[in-house]
Amino acid sequence: MKKFLFFLFFLLPLISFGQDKIKFIAGGVTCSMCSKAIHESLSKDKFIQKIQPNLKTQEWNLEYKKDEFKFENLKKRVEDSGFSIITLYFNGKLIFGNNRKKN
Repeated sequence: MKKFLFFLFFLLPLISFGQDKIKFIAGGVTCSMCSKAIHESLSKDKFIQKIQPNLKTQEWNLEYKKDEFKFENLKKRVEDSGFSIITLYFNGKLIFGNNRKKN
């Protein structure tokens, strides 16, 4: 519940400014089949315009339509694939999780 409130107060205001890039680190991704499961699930959402996974770092870079992004949809897609979001960046800013070096 605390994480949800955090998103409500910190992520939603960022979305209203029309930001269009998000990066997340998925927990539990160990092989190309894991990566493929997440990719297929994410590709079903119309709001995502570009998906760039990096299996080596378990990072996902997404571009989405500015007025249609909803964190709940992203979270559901990743969790429905059997994984979780452990770190989230919004336009390069750490929203939650561990701060890793970003390339």
